Amino acid sequence: MRTLPAIAVLLFFAGALLGPPVKSQVKAIQKALARDTVTILITDSGLGGLAVVADIEKAARERKAYRSMRLLFCNALPEAGQGYNRMPSGKRKAEVFSAALDGMVRAFSPDAVLVACNTLSVVYHDTEFSHRTEVPVLGIVEIGVQLLYERLAARGGTAGVIFGTETTIDSDAHRLLLLERGIKAGSLVTEACPDLAGEIEVDPSGDPVRTMIDFFASDASSRLPRDATTVVAGLCCTHYAYTAEEFAEAIRRHSRRNVEIVDPTRQMAEVVFPPDRRTRFVDAEVTVEVISRAWISPAEGISIGRLLEPVSPATARALRHYRLDLSLFPYQSEEYSPELQEHP
Repeated sequence: MRTLPAIAVLLFFAGALLGPPVKSQVKAIQKALARDTVTILITDSGLGGLAVVADIEKAARERKAYRSMRLLFCNALPEAGQGYNRMPSGKRKAEVFSAALDGMVRAFSPDAVLVACNTLSVVYHDTEFSHRTEVPVLGIVEIGVQLLYERLAARGGTAGVIFGTETTIDSDAHRLLLLERGIKAGSLVTEACPDLAGEIEVDPSGDPVRTMIDFFASDASSRLPRDATTVVAGLCCTHYAYTAEEFAEAIRRHSRRNVEIVDPTRQMAEVVFPPDRRTRFVDAEVTVEVISRAWISPAEGISIGRLLEPVSPATARALRHYRLDLSLFPYQSEEYSPELQEHP
């Protein structure tokens, strides 16, 4: 498991490169978690964010910085097969996610919320919930941007590729934030990966996933600047963390360049464990629960659970025994058409 060096974490949370809203969000979360017993809610539009839960659970057991930690993974997917990228408008996405957050926070009263999903991190700022909540919330987009910036700014001859869902790429959030920090536009390539997240949930090692990654890597590689010697690839969807090696291999094969993978999923846990949060207890009680309004198929549970098991058996077990809760948040089903999609 990769962890951000302590000095990098400190710079990330205190550095001038981050805007005041991001710094205030991080400070608010760390203030809310400055106690011995905490409840943290992690959400995603699917199961990719369980990788964040697994990292936090493992770190909590090993570091013993909290006496008791309750980890709640709430799937923000309203129904199986009705993902946010299929919804017809940005307004609809915001309405559904706002209702989901309202229901989750009402049900569990968490101390902090982590949006372990790039798509929903983009959508979050348009939700009504974001304008009235008193619970601190942090999205994963800001973490990914900082990590990409550090790699791209470290030396010359690098180009960045941002892989994400349609909503994430259409928002242009990562690219615009990198441009604000001084990264040249000509060194950045964005690549939307339609339907890849869903296929990863079914079988991360299956032929469809390998074929799709190969296609997306080939398309992105064809648009790289010729003078780039190294490709920094940002996996800006939590699902893609499960296939990081496949991405690296495919990009290397098609670009014929050195490849560095940036995976913000693996760094989000560090928000919960800042450098000054040291070991304080002999034992730590850590519990994990998975709640979903959408039905999770046995195949999804097995495939994702197999990947979680080496990191956090407790998270894998919670997924196998997840709680189906149709009352988690209200949702009125609609007929969605990809042809009707509009940019958020």
